Amino acid sequence: MIKITGGSLRGRVLPAEVPEGVRPTSSRAREALFSILGQDLTGLSFLDAFGGAGAIALEAASRGAAPVTVFERAPIALAAIAANSTAFKTPLDVRAGDTATLCRDVRADLVYLDPPYDDDIASWITRLAPCAIEVLVAEGRKGTVFPEMAGALPLDRVRSYGDASLAVYRVAAEPQRG
Repeated sequence: MIKITGGSLRGRVLPAEVPEGVRPTSSRAREALFSILGQDLTGLSFLDAFGGAGAIALEAASRGAAPVTVFERAPIALAAIAANSTAFKTPLDVRAGDTATLCRDVRADLVYLDPPYDDDIASWITRLAPCAIEVLVAEGRKGTVFPEMAGALPLDRVRSYGDASLAVYRVAAEPQRG
């Protein structure tokens, strides 16, 4: 069971089951992510580069981010994202396909990436850095060594939450609004 932790959808449970093979970000790590990014994302665009069940994207939309773009290649995960988005009446720009290909055409103020833990996180950070206008947050297994730079974005901090670590790369100390 995945529950939205904040914003207009706070407390709502995602109706679609988490697809097999998807490792959802824990509620603790999601709360930390949006503590880092801000509770009010109005006026900011958001990209979730590995959509899973859509929880991170819906958390961003719940906090006012728009547009919210989601990349996912697994058909079962795409179905879960669509079901959750429809149930919450929250439109997401869901793009089916490989993240490496899809990211060439998207830029967003805030980019979140949580690839499979066995993937090379540094490679994904390098590929997705050009998509980030202000902030890129990468999730990896606790103890992951993150690169010091993501393109032009310097590493701001790394924090661990349970089994996960979040690496935050940002242009400035705080995202610029409006």
